[in-house]
Amino acid sequence: MKDQGKNSDLNPYMNSAPSFQPPCISAHWEQLFNKMNICLWSVDASTRRTLQISSSCKTILGYDHDEFMKNASLWENILHPNDKENVLEQLLSIQYGQSAKLEYRIRTPYGDCKWVSDYITAVYERTAKAHTSVRYDRVVMDIDHRKKTEEELNYLSFHDALTGLPNRRKLEKELQNALIEATKHNRFVGILFIDIDRFKDINDSLGHKMGDKFIQTMARRLKENLHSDAVISRQGGDEFVVLLKNLPHIHAIEGITAQVNRIMAKPIKILNREYRLSVSIGTSIFPDHGHEADVLMMRADQAMYLAKETKSGIQQYQNGMSKSLSRKMLLEQYLHRAIENQELYLEYQPIIDVQTQQIIGLEALLRWKHPVLGHISPGEFIQIAEESELILDLSDWVLFTVCRQRQCWMEQGLPPFYISINVPARQIHQDHFIERIKRALNQYRLPADFLKIEITERTAMTNVEKTLKTMRELQEYGVDIILDDFGIGYSSISYLVQYPFNTIKIDKSFIQNLTHNANQKSVCRSLVAMGKNLGMNVVAEGVEEREQYHYLSSIGCDKMQGYYFSKPISNDLVEHFSRQSFVL
Repeated sequence: MKDQGKNSDLNPYMNSAPSFQPPCISAHWEQLFNKMNICLWSVDASTRRTLQISSSCKTILGYDHDEFMKNASLWENILHPNDKENVLEQLLSIQYGQSAKLEYRIRTPYGDCKWVSDYITAVYERTAKAHTSVRYDRVVMDIDHRKKTEEELNYLSFHDALTGLPNRRKLEKELQNALIEATKHNRFVGILFIDIDRFKDINDSLGHKMGDKFIQTMARRLKENLHSDAVISRQGGDEFVVLLKNLPHIHAIEGITAQVNRIMAKPIKILNREYRLSVSIGTSIFPDHGHEADVLMMRADQAMYLAKETKSGIQQYQNGMSKSLSRKMLLEQYLHRAIENQELYLEYQPIIDVQTQQIIGLEALLRWKHPVLGHISPGEFIQIAEESELILDLSDWVLFTVCRQRQCWMEQGLPPFYISINVPARQIHQDHFIERIKRALNQYRLPADFLKIEITERTAMTNVEKTLKTMRELQEYGVDIILDDFGIGYSSISYLVQYPFNTIKIDKSFIQNLTHNANQKSVCRSLVAMGKNLGMNVVAEGVEEREQYHYLSSIGCDKMQGYYFSKPISNDLVEHFSRQSFVL
């Protein structure tokens, strides 16, 4: 056969493997690909000159057919400077018979940047001596929305949604790196554990929205007054941690702590009124108070509790302090007796199907009222329990209490809603966990689908093999597993397909500020779509406002829970709530 490619610039494709041949695209296929917003592109292998390019490339790349035909260097010129070197290196691999799927940014003629994917394959001419590349066929697609959503999710997984500060997960990484650097250069690392005094009174008297404004003000003050090298983290609630890197000596932390104490004590003006809040600060320093990150954090935390108890404002950790009875240790002692003294009880927060306007489930929430200390925050005592074996006793108590109560409601003829319980990693990894679940259900003669287990992404990613085995056995028995706090651990999203979840709960941090933040809306839409595409039920947590409810409904999220529908309620109120429709 003659080599017709040598006689025509328009058709150098004879004797090549079957592939996309742009000059032969019919009007029908051209129209189809344009509707799909896919750019088909063919480039000469030696000159990089464009042989043919579909008209839809104008929409994706910002430049039209004629511009690419005239300028062989145009594509290389519009590559983003930060991606250019890597893209050109990967392009070299195609010369050795490989295909390449690239993801990179380009600069559009409008002055912005856009992410695209580019699948490139070489087409060869067969000769007597060798196969020679004659052209590259490419399929280019716009992936800008996906990449920016991924970036947003990744950011939110390491930052607090309310303040924008690094969260606990981000702080752990920063602290580990700081300790490595300090060891290498013989420097010090300081930790300030900050807790706002009597912050609960602010929430109770002014409401959570005003409480959020106080938290945001405190976060802004820390950012504006501390050195840029300091890592300021919100741990949750009214707690902040400041990581001080590369300190020259142990006393450097003292001046910074005093400065933080002063700036946090300045009055805050909200709604034409001034409020003054004090803080309690505990500090620890590497290497004097420990060499490991969790030890340093724990000792700064202990010092903070002692500062709060003694009302001293500032307390540095001292060797032997851990033996003293701080509030944390006091609570741990009381918690051991809480079950036998019948101080624990459950409240239930309804989960609503907004289409039927009915309760489909309840989330069981553990509460503790101490006879002397009064109501203890779950965020406080559950963390204490998780640091000891107490969490197993508490979780077991919740399991059997929930099953007993659900049996009572079943005998009263209440609708067939389920109850979900939160299960920590330590419990789900117990060898006899499944047997305990079966025993509780059998003891109270409950159908398995009346109970659901909620686990966090972090739990799901801990001891993956054992977790998966346990989940599958539970689902075979009829007990569903719910993925709680979905979205805050973005790195695990790619593993979702491995887990037999039927329901995911979008973390409330994505619902807060939803009506005022376009990015939050975009992220929520993506999370709902992701869950739906995986065939899962999607529940939105923390719905507090009508505008949030309307937006979530508009994007297909039809199961919700939050204060907009109901606060957590007692046993006595469940019967009333479960028999009524919610007027939404």
